[in-house]
Amino acid sequence: MSKGVLGFLSVCAVVLSVTVLSVPIAGLMGAIGTVEAAHETELRIGFMQKVDSLNPYVGLNDASYVFYGLVYDGMHVIDNQMNPSPDLATGVWAVPMTDPEMQNTGAPYGSIWQYNLTTNAQWTDGEPFTADDVVWNIRLNAMNYEAMWAFQPYSYFMKDARKVDESTVRIYFYDRLNGAPLPASYAYLISIAMMPKHMLQNMNAFDIGFNWSGVFEGDMPIVGTGPFMSTPDIRDEWLSGDHITLLKNPKYHWKVDKPGAPEIKFDKLTMYFFDDSTAMSYALQNNQLDVAAFPPQAYRAIKNGVASGSIGNVTTFDGPKITQYWTEIGINMNQGGPNPSRLDHTIRKAMAMATNKSYIVENYYLGLAKEGTTLISPINTYWHYEPNATEKFSFDIAAANALLENAGYIDVNHDGTRECTSTSYAVRERLVNESMPLQYQMLLRREYPEERDIAMYLESQWAQVGIDINYLIVDESTMSTMVYGYGYDTMIWYWSSDIDPNYQLFVQSKAAWNGWSDNMYLNESYEENYTKSVNTIDRDQRKVFVDNCQRVNYLDAAYIILAYPYQTYAWRDDTFTGWGDWAADPGRSVDNFWMGNPLYFDLVPIYAESSPINWVLIGGAAAGIAVVVAAVVILRMRGKKKEGSIKDESSPLGD
Repeated sequence: MSKGVLGFLSVCAVVLSVTVLSVPIAGLMGAIGTVEAAHETELRIGFMQKVDSLNPYVGLNDASYVFYGLVYDGMHVIDNQMNPSPDLATGVWAVPMTDPEMQNTGAPYGSIWQYNLTTNAQWTDGEPFTADDVVWNIRLNAMNYEAMWAFQPYSYFMKDARKVDESTVRIYFYDRLNGAPLPASYAYLISIAMMPKHMLQNMNAFDIGFNWSGVFEGDMPIVGTGPFMSTPDIRDEWLSGDHITLLKNPKYHWKVDKPGAPEIKFDKLTMYFFDDSTAMSYALQNNQLDVAAFPPQAYRAIKNGVASGSIGNVTTFDGPKITQYWTEIGINMNQGGPNPSRLDHTIRKAMAMATNKSYIVENYYLGLAKEGTTLISPINTYWHYEPNATEKFSFDIAAANALLENAGYIDVNHDGTRECTSTSYAVRERLVNESMPLQYQMLLRREYPEERDIAMYLESQWAQVGIDINYLIVDESTMSTMVYGYGYDTMIWYWSSDIDPNYQLFVQSKAAWNGWSDNMYLNESYEENYTKSVNTIDRDQRKVFVDNCQRVNYLDAAYIILAYPYQTYAWRDDTFTGWGDWAADPGRSVDNFWMGNPLYFDLVPIYAESSPINWVLIGGAAAGIAVVVAAVVILRMRGKKKEGSIKDESSPLGD
């Protein structure tokens, strides 16, 4: 039995013990109380992640970004159809060549962009939002690129910002390597959360980017311009880990900026955090939550219950994520790490050919995903590139074996694992010594058990082509440290993405090395096409270069993208109307974290007294179910030990 399997069984034992003995931890033991007065309306959203930081320059997960999008504004928002829509910037365009500044400087078209700003927004502490705030935010990111890492895909090409007048700002883009002005095709959408200059200007960039808690002293601990505002207790709520309460911002600027547009019709929004999907399902079914995203098995149970009629007043939806989330096998392209033979493209291609993505989607994502291919998710229909029949790596064990054999990777000692021989690329290029086995480390996140199951399956599949993997399960924070030290072999991780392709293409560019890049990928053809994708303003011409980037990266197999997991939501239809059609309008999802989510402006509360959230009752029910689940898992482990495909629903699909 491998060390990975031993680690897996140990973790299972601990998890089962904790589940039975402690009852769901933070998500079940706090926030004992009731919904407020019957006429105070509340939208209750369940999450299986906690907001990991109140500071938008520190937080990483999707729950955090949902939170930031509620209390802060950006220059633009994303509408129902996944298109940019005005927010703090009421208009944006590349400054025309007839403009005096363009004529005087000789700057190329698209290197200077103008943003006309609302004059109706104000910070929640009463101070007006001004052009000075925008200039300060842009300069903070552009001139402190390494410290302000959170928005690097936007800021890498930013040089400066200048106030034209009280409602107009211009942003200047350039080539960071040579200082020359550079057109920026993505500048129509700058999704940087605007922070209050008057509260932060005396802090240095490093402290803002790494040390600031995200809150201020006083009755308004979070100062934003977003559609919701914090209570004085938000830091205590966040520390408790059960929930975060937000109030409707009564002075939100859309009332004036978008005449006739719907307003938020409920009084407060509460984010509830759960450690157990059974407890969250119980809360939804008993009218203690209005909406939540569930792990695949819990979601499937709810969907089946709705279909059979055993669960009433609940609607379910599963479909591609607006965040374009995907999971991948990432392969370290840095020359360090345990076994640099992975730098041979032949080995990576064989890995891709030995990966049965359709099996993974059906068995580990329960069919609630689409097979992965390229860097941009197919929900982004215009920008996604799908490999053609001659490009696509089909699952083919025999062909993968032949590929490795012909490349000089041979099982010399007949132990089932191939070795590098003198004729192999890895030895000829002095990456490794002769006889080095094709054995690779694979890092996995402890928080996502389905990825552990996928790794166990890959271990058996890749063994059929003579490749051995030893997986190491660590906390995600530990994994992040290891990955960004570039000393690993392979990993299973994820990315979410912007609706503009620059965000995701940047990640695989050399510009992202020692920043956002998690695998130090470098391909000269990719670099050439990425640069052109940035500085080509014409959309159709730009698509040629965006497609080329995706094609080159796919064929290089530095990422083997496994799946585009679906969002799996359920909501009550007897507490709010206005949920709309999420398939036709993908921007309506709770996942839409680009500030000013259109869903919240269309929801209309149904005035009926809701049940209080009784955490003690939920905890008792969940504990009883956990005992049954523990017994079932143990039985399944005994019966299917060799298959290595034990399911675990304790983690949601998606970050």
